[in-house]
Amino acid sequence: MTVDMPKDRVKTPKTIAEQVYDVLRRRIIEQQIKPGERLLEVVICESLNVSRTPVREAFRLLQQDGLVERIPQGGIRVTGLSLEELEEITTLRTVLEVHAVEKACDLIEEHEIKKLEEIVEQAAALVTSSQNSSDIDVAELSRLNTLFHDTICSVARSSYLGKILDIVRMPILRFRPFSLVDREHRRRGVEEHRRMVDMLRRKDKEGLKQLTAKHVGDVSKAVARILSSAQANQGMDT
Repeated sequence: MTVDMPKDRVKTPKTIAEQVYDVLRRRIIEQQIKPGERLLEVVICESLNVSRTPVREAFRLLQQDGLVERIPQGGIRVTGLSLEELEEITTLRTVLEVHAVEKACDLIEEHEIKKLEEIVEQAAALVTSSQNSSDIDVAELSRLNTLFHDTICSVARSSYLGKILDIVRMPILRFRPFSLVDREHRRRGVEEHRRMVDMLRRKDKEGLKQLTAKHVGDVSKAVARILSSAQANQGMDT
């Protein structure tokens, strides 16, 4: 008698184009490459030691994500960030995050609460270490923030919720570094994450929904304030 083998798939190594895409995507999200900045094919080829073909494919993938756009003069530039886009993303994110915590409140298990607590404490240590300095690993803090909210989403046990969040994830990731620049906002964000975990443990669904909506709204306000200031300074420089 033969036994049916499970249909597992072996993951293939990433292509050069996918690796170039990963590098450029990370640099754009982390603000190493600024909104409006042009991406020069020859410069990227030289800096990453690759040919033009994978770079062009990486540009195509970035364009699908809405991270870059083709310009009339020819070439590629990083798409801008607008307050209108921020408002739309905030509205969508609030609905999705509140739904996620509502579901998670009913389903979360103790080991998942402990995982969330570990993430919060890692973020707290990072924030505390930078209290006397403006120098902080924003990329790492952003990663921990994303991991915190992704963990809650996974606890909600909804594949559709995860897929929808993936669609709005890119602009959220682009806006997030702006909110993490402010030291007071970083501290408050960690404290709110602590409270969210406590509410999950106590099954305080209504309190958790209200705090989550406030948390997302506060992030949006912090981003809008810093983004408006940055755009105003750019206007003065031109």
